[in-house]
Amino acid sequence: MRIRRATPADHADLARLRVIMLEYITGRELPPEYLQEMDRYFREWDGEDPLCLVAEEDGRILGSVAASFSRIFPGPRNPSGRKAELHNLAVYEEYRRRGVGRALLAAILGECRAREVGRVSLYASDMGRPLYASFGFSEEAITCPEMRLYHKDLAELDL
Repeated sequence: MRIRRATPADHADLARLRVIMLEYITGRELPPEYLQEMDRYFREWDGEDPLCLVAEEDGRILGSVAASFSRIFPGPRNPSGRKAELHNLAVYEEYRRRGVGRALLAAILGECRAREVGRVSLYASDMGRPLYASFGFSEEAITCPEMRLYHKDLAELDL
């Protein structure tokens, strides 16, 4: 097995793995249009942002992971202000329990280290929680609730 940077040529697998992960987390099947939307996204994606890695064996993609990198104001626990959010660690079911997820996570964390990231965060599924904990991730209580505004609502604001 080797880990490499994903490219837009990997679009079909990246889209399927994203749908698999989202269906697992939400507990419901996504409509076929969503897979088409994801496939279009990955065809047009620049291959750089977010950074996406795939595990590959004998020319077949086994799983993927992505990281988005950004900067925030520095703080006591993150003096560099560099942060990464991990996304979409997903492995095809037939390749699970073979170290694929662990290899992907180690590789993306190596990239975080090389970029001198001071904080790495992710949303963990029940299936992923033990893997993340084995790398030292811990649950952290957020001191204030996150608020979100999505595109549709933003577009309709009277600014």
